[in-house]
Amino acid sequence: MTANRREESLQKIPAAITAITGETLARDNITSLEGVADKTPGLTFAAFAEGQPEIAIRGVGTKEDGPAASDSTVVSIDGVYIAARSSQVFDLFDLERVEVLRGPQGTLYGKNSIGGSINFVTLKPTKDFRMKLQLKAGNYGRMDAAGLISGPIADNLYAKIAVSYRSSDGYLRNVLVGSPFYGQRWGETESVSVRGALRWVPTDRFEAMLSVEAVRDNNGATNREPVGSQGPLHNCGCASDPVAVNIALGGGGSPYTTLASVEGYTRRNIFGANLQLNYDFGFATLNSISSYRETHYGYLEDSSGLPASSAFTDLTGASGNPNNTLLGPATNGFTFKITDAVHEQPKQYTQEVRLTSPSGGKVEWIVGAFISKEENSRNEGFNFPALGRTDRLPSISNSYQTNDSLSYAGYAQATWRVAPGLSLTGGGRYSYERKKISSQAVINSGLPLLLQAYPLSFAQDSWRNFSWKVIADYEIRRDLLVYASVSTGFKSGGFTGTASTAAVATKPFDPEKATNYEIGAKAQFFDRRLRFNLAAFYTDYRDLQVTRFFQPAGTTFGQFITENAGKARIKGVEVEASATPVRGLEFGGTFAYLDARYVEFTGTPSTIVTGNFNGNRLRQAPEFTASAYGGYTYEFADQSSLGIRGTYKYQSLSYYDADNNPITVIPGYDLVDGSITFTSSDKHLELSLWVKNLTQTEYRTHVFSQRDSRVAFALYGEPRTYGLTATFKF
Repeated sequence: MTANRREESLQKIPAAITAITGETLARDNITSLEGVADKTPGLTFAAFAEGQPEIAIRGVGTKEDGPAASDSTVVSIDGVYIAARSSQVFDLFDLERVEVLRGPQGTLYGKNSIGGSINFVTLKPTKDFRMKLQLKAGNYGRMDAAGLISGPIADNLYAKIAVSYRSSDGYLRNVLVGSPFYGQRWGETESVSVRGALRWVPTDRFEAMLSVEAVRDNNGATNREPVGSQGPLHNCGCASDPVAVNIALGGGGSPYTTLASVEGYTRRNIFGANLQLNYDFGFATLNSISSYRETHYGYLEDSSGLPASSAFTDLTGASGNPNNTLLGPATNGFTFKITDAVHEQPKQYTQEVRLTSPSGGKVEWIVGAFISKEENSRNEGFNFPALGRTDRLPSISNSYQTNDSLSYAGYAQATWRVAPGLSLTGGGRYSYERKKISSQAVINSGLPLLLQAYPLSFAQDSWRNFSWKVIADYEIRRDLLVYASVSTGFKSGGFTGTASTAAVATKPFDPEKATNYEIGAKAQFFDRRLRFNLAAFYTDYRDLQVTRFFQPAGTTFGQFITENAGKARIKGVEVEASATPVRGLEFGGTFAYLDARYVEFTGTPSTIVTGNFNGNRLRQAPEFTASAYGGYTYEFADQSSLGIRGTYKYQSLSYYDADNNPITVIPGYDLVDGSITFTSSDKHLELSLWVKNLTQTEYRTHVFSQRDSRVAFALYGEPRTYGLTATFKF
């Protein structure tokens, strides 16, 4: 484990951390962040689109997706902080492990780690030759291939290259009768990832490693399934009721069929490079990490999954009463159909330098400095094809945004072994963040339904923060550690993305701050065959950045806005356990209870809510999550083996709007996966039959609202998938 920026045993670190090995990821067929969330108590994952993940830890997350926003969880790969959300989801083939740190990590990980930190650690080039090839075939045309080669190429010089290709035909079927897309299969995926690394170790004291990665994704459409409609207007069973339209046109039977009349896509290209230098002075090791990343990301989505109404609505009233078409028959199609298109180009430069003392001394310490420069440009367009003026042109608008950020920090942390078994840790970090933005909205045709036209506008702001933590831990006996900690963190301020007016675009929202109080225990029993970890926490969360899409009272159009809530209170308990009672048998699981509520939040009133959200649950904060796994491996006389394994996940209901609207929820659900694996006697060949979502559960992975939370649409997780994976190791 490197959670504290040094190699340590997981059970000796006084913090709530989940570590998942690369072997476990492969065994459970986990290829994305969503799968990591399934095994981590308190971590939930949702995604508006593939390049717009929404990660929440203990109910602390971010909905705002503009270029001047920051996530609540720091995502990094090999120590490199990934700022752009569109770069945070990537292939997990050549990983050594994933580390998830829960709670504020403001000292060592800095700004925006107010919810926690997720660290992906890839396999380093090895001194001995290794080769791995993996082939996978499954239903829905699933065909994947991945390979890794690692080993020496010259004296003291080692190299690694890992290549992964993933593809499928998709599981969506277009059922819009009369459409040129009728009968087509949508949702296809095609992704290519390449990672390469050179590692030079000329002496026992010095090591240099250069890593380069490239990703290219070309994925098909998703389906936004109508899941809710309520008054006024939208509970009419008519053309303004998306649920009624979905049923009337034959799309209401399954979330895996679609009535979309526009075929969406997601396309992404990522390039990243980093250079790591390590030099051991004896009294301390100097680490330097220099990195550059850039992403080209774009998507087009039919945000309602429905065809536009065949009867155009002139909302001005000049052509007659708009209700004549708004209340027309559901078979006409959806009056408020909207398509959403985004193109984004983030770039990032980072430099971190730290000095780390050797492990095992009376005092262990680390000091460091960090600087990051981020640039991002984003263009988002909206098209309402069936709403407008007398000219009957679609209402089309575009938002153009840029952000230029500069941040730097200095930090230090030390652990003092006061007495046998007793240690005290203290740390602090000073952070500075500055953001400069530009924003403009253009109405290309029709009416200003989401954006009001405004000229190119500029704004900037900066924020400073000092985060700290204090920990006391005591090893009662070997393999039994208890701890208590107080830690703080902050998420930098920013500006609303895709703002509806110039006033909203140029008004900054404040940073978030959190203070977390935690007690925990880490225990191993019966010669380490039973492991049990427990954490209980209380978080005082202030100035939450809450993003809403709503219609402010007294206005005639919807708006995006991010504003600060006053306070929230978060408390909970997390448990992780695993056991290997006899040779070949293993089982375990996780459990999390979470109570995350607004204490002081009076937001901007809308046409249907007062804005008083006190007592409501936070977004993306299910009260209960749990997981379990079990497996047994039988070893034959020739040393070959046959293993069976099953996993289970449960997540209770979670809300996705601040008003806890019952139509914008992810209902509780559970998932069951399983596999049967044969391993040859020489361990060179592994064959695995696997199934995901065995019980064919229809479950939501994201939900969002329109029309002031009067209509709601959801993305659904994959149906049952199954296949065969062959892995060759040399």
